[in-house]
Amino acid sequence: MLLSFGYDKTTLQYNLPDENLLGVLLPNETPAALTGEAEVKRALQNPIGTPRLSEIVRPGEKIAIVTSDITRPMPTYAVLPHVAEELALAGVRDEDVTIVFALGIHREMTPEEMRKAAGEEMFSRFACLNASKDYTHLGVSQNGTPVDIFTPVAKADRIICLGNIEYHFFAGYSGGAKAIMPGVSTMQAIRKNHSRMIHPMAKAGTLEGNPVREDLEEAAGICGVDFLLNVVLDEHKNVIHAVAGELKEAHRQGCRFLDGFYRMEINELADIVIV
Repeated sequence: MLLSFGYDKTTLQYNLPDENLLGVLLPNETPAALTGEAEVKRALQNPIGTPRLSEIVRPGEKIAIVTSDITRPMPTYAVLPHVAEELALAGVRDEDVTIVFALGIHREMTPEEMRKAAGEEMFSRFACLNASKDYTHLGVSQNGTPVDIFTPVAKADRIICLGNIEYHFFAGYSGGAKAIMPGVSTMQAIRKNHSRMIHPMAKAGTLEGNPVREDLEEAAGICGVDFLLNVVLDEHKNVIHAVAGELKEAHRQGCRFLDGFYRMEINELADIVIV
């Protein structure tokens, strides 16, 4: 059997004897009434567990929008304009909005990378910052993780978190509170949180009882997040589903959709897996 795999901007092909092929796993067929930016707008207009964003924020408030850096496939450029529409409906001024790229322990993004990630219009309208160097201590989690948050986020009147949801090998899933921890947290905090990754419940597709996820969600609660917008991407990195609203409740619904789209049951373990 001839197998083809996307690699960088090219395709690699392998010939595999049929008797050696255990199976080819592809996403489940999941009908979607809306996709792309239309789906993002639907989610924003129908938030889960909160009023609409335009009903939460107030004119004069300082708004921090935390989004993924370039190590993630999050299409910030496609999502931000619709968040900006909600803020404009509430009378929020452009100068009161800051876009913060959640670096975790990654390198800083260049201005050109931020421009590409945010999109030309959003980059020109709003201040864009890398989350680095300046932190405010807000507390300590029950696990002893210091909640030290990038100051422009910690001091904001309203915090909006963006991201995409996919499986994460020890936090269960990406998205949700991960925008805060590790996204805009210190190296010390991240090391403390990630030290729980050796726990048997810290594994892909597991939320309840996962000590890494529970700790980072507690940290996000101490920080205080006002609104979440997360997307699920198909295998071509297009938005197939979006959730908005309360941090944990909306994220859980997004994870359930992800499971329906990507989660597979297998009969036996393969010797070699090519992804």
